[in-house]
Amino acid sequence: MKRRIIIAVFFAFFINIAAGASMVSFYVIETGIPEETETIQHSVNWENAFLDIFFDAGHIVCNAPILRLQKKPSVDISNMVDMKDAKDSGIEFILIAQIDYEENTRTPKEIVFIIYNLITNERLLEKKISPDKLKKARSEYEDMKTVVRGLVPYFK
Repeated sequence: MKRRIIIAVFFAFFINIAAGASMVSFYVIETGIPEETETIQHSVNWENAFLDIFFDAGHIVCNAPILRLQKKPSVDISNMVDMKDAKDSGIEFILIAQIDYEENTRTPKEIVFIIYNLITNERLLEKKISPDKLKKARSEYEDMKTVVRGLVPYFK
């Protein structure tokens, strides 16, 4: 009899643990690059860092194809994202990474992160970073992941 009680308490403890996961969609938008330019690894690395870190944090993640714009738009970059369609699809949060490149270079001038909560329809964060702060070569991807880890707390 004691054995059954112990087993019941054990299962009750583990069954009652709630595991919450938010659905997060990522949009990487490159600006200042002609459309015919080949894929830029820097943008792909950012996209991979988002997917790695947020998946490891327990979120359900998806991403849109990298969008490339010839020049930086004069309107709010979030107009490039169909928020209504994302919300109708069950997405709770959207993270937009706008990577602004200088003309004729493959090095970003500025990176802007914008986080939206689609449940409350509010902009949670707009943060600009300078890529100069990231190290070069092998450790650059780890630096990207460190930056992305700093964004995870906004998705609760």
